[in-house]
Amino acid sequence: PITVISGHSQRLQRQVLSDPARESVNSIIAEAKRMGCLITVMLDFARGDAGRLSLIMGALDAEAFLLEAFERLQALAPDRLRLAAPGNAAALMIHADAERVQQCLAALVENALKFSEGTVQLAVTASLEALSLHVRDQGSGIPEAERAQVIERFVRGSTAIGTRGSGIGLATVNLLMEAMHGELRIGDAHGGGADMQLRFKLSDPPPAP
Repeated sequence: PITVISGHSQRLQRQVLSDPARESVNSIIAEAKRMGCLITVMLDFARGDAGRLSLIMGALDAEAFLLEAFERLQALAPDRLRLAAPGNAAALMIHADAERVQQCLAALVENALKFSEGTVQLAVTASLEALSLHVRDQGSGIPEAERAQVIERFVRGSTAIGTRGSGIGLATVNLLMEAMHGELRIGDAHGGGADMQLRFKLSDPPPAP
């Protein structure tokens, strides 16, 4: 049904319409897209619960991957989204599903843009054993007492009061990270705000050509 609604509304969009009619058609297209995304997430939940979530795992260069993610997401808020300078000379490799990590980053960036007003920064940090992809904002952050709850399905934190949402964004990220043997961590950004972290174990770098 969503595909049919989208197809017919896009066909209407190409016709000559009055301004009110075009606004209505655009709203139908946007809401159909949103509903399609919600259905996809619910299917992921069902597959995850059944142990049948589809993943395509491979080696990823974290710095190069984050640059690609930044370029893809920058259109959401060109004046607000920032990319931290690379901090490591050597390639930092993780083992993950590239499309799923992109999905996680997109969800975190969209949340950060929605619930904060300043810049949103993407960054990579690494220790001897693990690597984290960060999405840092300048909002009010997530209270420590709520951090375990906001990654549950259909739960929204106190900072989300008054905004539109379904309460499944962080739950989806948490599901995908666990499926990739990673971890979603919630911290405090320096100077205030949330520091959302996708944490992976480091993989060996690829052999030199």
